[in-house]
Amino acid sequence: MKITKKNSKGLKREFNIVISAKEIEDKINKKLSEIALTARIPGFRPGKIPTSILKARIGKEVRGEILQTSIDEASKKAIQDENLKPVMKPSIDIEKYDEGSDLKALLSLEIMPIIKHIDLSKIKLEKFIAKVSDKDVNEALDRIAKQNQQTQPLKKARKSKLGDTLVIDFEGKMNNVAFDGGTGKGHHLALGSNSFIPGFEEGLVGLNVNEEKKLKLSFPKDYGMEKLAGKKVTFDVKIKEIREPVPVKYDENFAKNLGMPSMKDLKKAISDQISNEHSNVTRSKLKLQLLDILNKKYNFDLPEGMVEQEYISVCNSLNKNKTDPKNDNKENNTKPDEKMSKDEKEDAKNIAQRRVKLGLLMGDIGRNNNIDVSEEEIKQAVMMEAQKYPGQEKQVLEYYEKNKEASQNLAGPLFEEKVFDFICEMSEIKEKTVSVEDLYKEEGEGKKKLTKKQK
Repeated sequence: MKITKKNSKGLKREFNIVISAKEIEDKINKKLSEIALTARIPGFRPGKIPTSILKARIGKEVRGEILQTSIDEASKKAIQDENLKPVMKPSIDIEKYDEGSDLKALLSLEIMPIIKHIDLSKIKLEKFIAKVSDKDVNEALDRIAKQNQQTQPLKKARKSKLGDTLVIDFEGKMNNVAFDGGTGKGHHLALGSNSFIPGFEEGLVGLNVNEEKKLKLSFPKDYGMEKLAGKKVTFDVKIKEIREPVPVKYDENFAKNLGMPSMKDLKKAISDQISNEHSNVTRSKLKLQLLDILNKKYNFDLPEGMVEQEYISVCNSLNKNKTDPKNDNKENNTKPDEKMSKDEKEDAKNIAQRRVKLGLLMGDIGRNNNIDVSEEEIKQAVMMEAQKYPGQEKQVLEYYEKNKEASQNLAGPLFEEKVFDFICEMSEIKEKTVSVEDLYKEEGEGKKKLTKKQK
């Protein structure tokens, strides 16, 4: 085996690997001899099978296995001898090989960039905090009351108006033929809920009980059912009853109907929920602020392969017209950025570079400070993931049990959060009380054109 360094430019490393024909044949013969000790072939006693017979039967498979093992060993040796830290799986290109001749291959990889020491104590962050006010709680109470609004028959006859709940019979037709899902009897419809297609609820305003009306409407072009999308239809509707909202009383009965012992407990639960939501936003903005600082403060060479891989991922997420929904099962040979403009490509490139840089920075900080994710933490993450699918917890747990790689993928976000917490402990953080509006205001360098995943 001969390993020669070919290229050492920037973060790229290339090595020529030559494995002699003799070495390959010796390994093949040795492997066949080992197999011969236990192999069974009719007409031969165990352990007495000639190597030539075995080579004729399984020589091709053994050769392929030996070649792969030899290449892996050579690659590992090249990396260890040079004390390299690859950022991605190295690539192997077999340049020349014929049975009975030397194998020549090219090993290509990119190594971890040199990241200068990061003094976390010099990082200054501003933590925005919004307090929960009585107004916030009362507004939430009003929303809850509206969601659980009770209705009652009109005490005095009048025409329907927005806010009423109508009990209706209706039949929808397209080209004078009733279509599936377009018919209902005794359906309760809250006017103003926008639960029907545009024009339906508006067309039932100003009607009396027992009045009938024909509505001529069109389904939206982006309607979920293709056979109805953009189609013109009619609805024959009869008003069976008009009901009005029952005034809500914020008393103990209201709280108990929502499963709470008292109004005091209900308000506290609402306050705690709002506070938790604020805390999540506070943490997200603090994290984004930190990432913006790291992105501006530290610069180093980025592995081109990682950036290219991330660029493809970003393009796939930003390019909404990447595939045609009608051709989901057809092979798509278009490039990820083929339908993107020059500006969109530039944005995708910037996002990819930011992701790679910050990923390497966070990883470096974690490694240098012995931060890792334990098996127990991964198990807890799997349990939390399973809880997101009520009724399917067992299947989810079985999936992660059988797919260790999927379980390990949960470790990435856990590691990032632990590194973030560590940086916050080491850095200087100043708290600032702000309004709810300011807390939820979108701002920051990393926010621009980034989804939650991309941040």
